[in-house]
Amino acid sequence: MSVSITGKLNRAANQFQAGDSTGFGVRLGVKFYNRETKAQEYTNYEAVIFARAGNQAEFYTGALVEGSVIEISGSGCQIKTFQGKNGPINSIAILDAKLGYVGAGSTPAQAPAPAQATADISFDDELPF
Repeated sequence: MSVSITGKLNRAANQFQAGDSTGFGVRLGVKFYNRETKAQEYTNYEAVIFARAGNQAEFYTGALVEGSVIEISGSGCQIKTFQGKNGPINSIAILDAKLGYVGAGSTPAQAPAPAQATADISFDDELPF
């Protein structure tokens, strides 16, 4: 079973050293409407992704910041429960996580689109269907 989740980082990733690599712990909260309770609720997801020293770690450091929209995929998931202020909280851990799409907060983390030449195009014609 594989799993993929896309969400917005409310906080920058937590960084830690893991041998020759740097680990990045991310947490995502995805809002949904619960038809049983008839209320808006959140599902919490967490994942750890690893980067090699150098360009990959530098990219993750700059991209995994507050406000970034990211996609994480993994081989499966594990339910974790911990005690919160208002009772138990469930979180879903993404196993063997890999980083997919990254749209960084205020600065795009993707290569800019190539410049396009402008042409004199008229959109006044009727559509052919």
